[in-house]
Amino acid sequence: MRRRTIGLATALALTVVTTMPVAALAAAGPELLSPQPTAVKTLPEPTALALDKARKLAEQHPDDFGEPWVDPATGQVILATVTGTGNRLAADQGKDVLRRPVARSKAVLEKIKDGAIGEPAADVPDAAAIRMTRIDAEHNRVIVTVNRTTDAMLQALTARYGADAFAVEVDPAFNPTKSSRADDGPNNWGGAAEMTIRQAPDGNVVGCSSGIPVWMPGDKSGMLTAGHCAPKGGFFFNGNDTSYMGWVSENTRENWYDGRGSTLLPGQSVFRGDLSLIEIPNGFSGYYIYRGSVSNPYTSIIGQLAPRRATVGDTYCNSGYKTGELCGWKVYNYGVNINYSGGETVRNVVAGSKTGTCTGHGDSGGPTYYVMSNGKVQVKGVHSGGSNLDGSGDCREYFTDVWDALDAFPGIFPRVLP
Repeated sequence: MRRRTIGLATALALTVVTTMPVAALAAAGPELLSPQPTAVKTLPEPTALALDKARKLAEQHPDDFGEPWVDPATGQVILATVTGTGNRLAADQGKDVLRRPVARSKAVLEKIKDGAIGEPAADVPDAAAIRMTRIDAEHNRVIVTVNRTTDAMLQALTARYGADAFAVEVDPAFNPTKSSRADDGPNNWGGAAEMTIRQAPDGNVVGCSSGIPVWMPGDKSGMLTAGHCAPKGGFFFNGNDTSYMGWVSENTRENWYDGRGSTLLPGQSVFRGDLSLIEIPNGFSGYYIYRGSVSNPYTSIIGQLAPRRATVGDTYCNSGYKTGELCGWKVYNYGVNINYSGGETVRNVVAGSKTGTCTGHGDSGGPTYYVMSNGKVQVKGVHSGGSNLDGSGDCREYFTDVWDALDAFPGIFPRVLP
């Protein structure tokens, strides 16, 4: 039986409520923003590591800290504190970070971020226009991205959260969509070999890309791909339904619910993007991923797991069986929620952008990675979707961080050859 998160919509919708009179809403509405730029600077690696450390601390103590950020003027990591406990813990971080008091904790911001999009926002007028939510750490608020806005929508969100708890980015062109190589045979390499999935229980056939080869507990082989490729579990075959690869167990090894999007895995309280874990019972998953174009592919060795979570300014590539390898992406945000065009919401993913060729339908589940100077790749995550699919121009790409995959499925580890 399919699991359901009972009361999720109600719990998130009623988390933060103001007592502001309705008559005052129009005068005290949220700040309206034009489309925010996605061009960002790459952080120096010491700064990125210090930010990663601060993010881990805030995740471990979400009631005591706000969301950390890097001051754009000074380049200093800022650790936002809410409680005395947060101040004491922040003092132990040394000179790598600066403390700054804020009103809203990470826990509160996450509840606003999750409650303002998708199913929990179903009672908000014109909720289908809400396409993305993300934390604006510097201003201790949430940014709600819409492709159109109405007074009724703004009033409902303001009544629920308060005008200063969120800002509204109006971007009429923003329309993200899920992304939906030929036969890989018995190699089971990652990097966008084509896979055919026969979904349980009705046997519907869909196509996706292989992602990151992994070790599983018990010295088993596995493969990470996107959760929306197998929202009810299912059996995976290489290429165009040619040779059997393995299976995904419903509920425990995928985190997607048809028509809704990301779901919580059993025993977890943090959304982990868009993931499924294929168990390969006969054979193995290799140490390689496919790269290059669709017509002229080659392979590279997986040399390293990303040493930290993706952060603003990171550059990377992705690969999918439909489009092949695309490089030149740069992370412009993380921890975002995206309402895809079909109405499903992917939660807690990394957002990247570039210009040129965009990802396509069928690239779902392929890996994102950084190419190291020795030609090997450093795996960063699993592709979920994007904008302007099968097109070109201004491209967006969304992936699940590989560190969320490790937290989602304890005991797995990417197959690497350092």
